[in-house]
Amino acid sequence: MHRYANLRRRPERPPGRRRAVAIYGPTSSGKTAVSLEVCEAAAGRGLRPVVLNADSRQVYAGLDIGTSKIKPAQMRGFEHRLLDVAEPASRLSLEAYAQMARDELASLAAAEDALPVLVGGTGVYLQCVLDGWDLAGTGTLRRSLERDFPRSDVTGAYHLLARLAPEAARRVHPGNYEAILNALVRRLASEAGNQVAVPFAFTVYGLDRGDTQTGRRIETALDAQIRDGLLAEIAELDRRYRLVEQARRPGRPRNMALDTHGYREFIRVAASTGRAIADLDGVGLAAARAEALSHIWAYSRRQRSWLRKLGATRVDHRSAAKTIVSRLQVRPLRRRCRPGLDRRFGRA
Repeated sequence: MHRYANLRRRPERPPGRRRAVAIYGPTSSGKTAVSLEVCEAAAGRGLRPVVLNADSRQVYAGLDIGTSKIKPAQMRGFEHRLLDVAEPASRLSLEAYAQMARDELASLAAAEDALPVLVGGTGVYLQCVLDGWDLAGTGTLRRSLERDFPRSDVTGAYHLLARLAPEAARRVHPGNYEAILNALVRRLASEAGNQVAVPFAFTVYGLDRGDTQTGRRIETALDAQIRDGLLAEIAELDRRYRLVEQARRPGRPRNMALDTHGYREFIRVAASTGRAIADLDGVGLAAARAEALSHIWAYSRRQRSWLRKLGATRVDHRSAAKTIVSRLQVRPLRRRCRPGLDRRFGRA
């Protein structure tokens, strides 16, 4: 019997839950724009939409431009939660994120007019919220796996996952150490059947613009990020966390910027050439850009594989908001004033 088999099954999900919205899609599919349109439409029906981040890199403070994190001025006065909840010096565990998301849903369930809008491109983040994963106590299990399979033995960890959960292994890149360990933790913890009640009934909507358009949008987004100061952002992170120095010492605990597409490539080029990150240009900048595009594109392909697993209803980005809100089946209420900026930050 697995050592976590003593974790007790939580109560089944209660009937009659209020509806909620989840928006999933690969990088550059337009999730943020659609989520804001949904918020506008829902507010017009008297609801108070609250956006919950489900992106595993937007949880980190300081990783802003390279993760396409929404700026406060772009939020249109709607609340956005689960952004900037951790420092990138260490990884935010899936266990911690799941607990934060449960706490947010519990607080929203107490407000009759609240509409959670879960938005992100990290499939496992959405799934742990939708399915009510209770990961409490799995930190010990993860640390044990990290000892048995250090980052240098990512191949061994992947082979174990392939043996225990072949389908999960097919959805994970053999070199993605964090994703492999997350999958192993879920597989081993699932023997206990631990689950918590989810106070909302989420419907998942998927955005997917296809290979050609996704590729063009990824390239356009990265070039815009470079123009908007991505290198300066990475240079500031390097000043705070000594990222280039960490990149030259593989195998040690890594800052999350070193494991994030659109950051690590520029750091690697700076480490190998001796150039300051903010001064990268010419061949070095072109090489980092090309490598970043390749990594982001490959990652977007893996993200798209989650559309089926999440049971997402695919919607066209041009009419997504209208489709999503029409399916909420909410009786139109007296129009409320749009939430102010103070409300977005939790102040009365």
